Amino acid sequence: MPEFLVHSLIHALKDSAMGIPVLFLAYLFMEILERSRRLNEDMLHAYSKKAGPAVGGLLGVVPQCGISGAAASLFSTGSITVGTMLAVFFATSDEMLPIMLSSMSGANSISAGQIVGILVGKAGLGIVLGYIVDAFASRLFGHKDIHSFCEREHCECEDEEGSVWHSAFVHTIKIAIMLVVVNFLLTLVMELGGEEWLKASIISVPVVSEIILAIVGLIPNCAVSVVITEAYLSGIVGLGGLFAGLLSNAGIGLLVLFRSNANMKENITIVALSCILSAISGILIGLIF
Repeated sequence: MPEFLVHSLIHALKDSAMGIPVLFLAYLFMEILERSRRLNEDMLHAYSKKAGPAVGGLLGVVPQCGISGAAASLFSTGSITVGTMLAVFFATSDEMLPIMLSSMSGANSISAGQIVGILVGKAGLGIVLGYIVDAFASRLFGHKDIHSFCEREHCECEDEEGSVWHSAFVHTIKIAIMLVVVNFLLTLVMELGGEEWLKASIISVPVVSEIILAIVGLIPNCAVSVVITEAYLSGIVGLGGLFAGLLSNAGIGLLVLFRSNANMKENITIVALSCILSAISGILIGLIF
């Protein structure tokens, strides 16, 4: 087998494996929720309207790509609002934090204060944008429930005698297979010149660069966050470009969303909202800073 195929497969397995434990916990929670007589997704959804985006924005900064996938799954079952999910998406940094930490003593050095400022900024924007989406765009998304989700997945959620661990494991395996396949294909594209194309597509023209980076950030692959972060550290793009690209880069979140939410119109709307709000935020940050 050619070396680049082996490398792409290993990379895909590594990227997918990092998020699987968090996804399993999310599905386990949904299984328990499904069988609980006191809790239900409508109750969680109501609480999510009040505090969800705030919690989502804070959780999103944790350097763990599985959190965005878990948020997508919870949204697809009606447990959290679209604003809460997007707050997680916007705050998620993927490979940004490790790269910045490793660059603190390099040629393109960055201070600890700058890193903290960027993380706080992404979390803050995630929270604010999440509440804005819930306030003005929530009507675009229909009612969801765990029962419909389980019917689509043909799982054992409604079997009270079945094991919640087994059902959660089945859900996780289905998502994991999809993640490995898609990550393998995306990594393969990057290996065959996609990463060089990304670097070449990044320009320093104000406004235009933020829009391009917000679109590029939608590609669900860690190489995207790597390229955008390195472009910022080397001075190719400014702070606005960094935020535009990394706000829209939600790790595995979009992959899980398209796999778990059957309404493609809603999924496309979420992608559009993510791209537009990321670009606008990046442009404003570029103008202010």
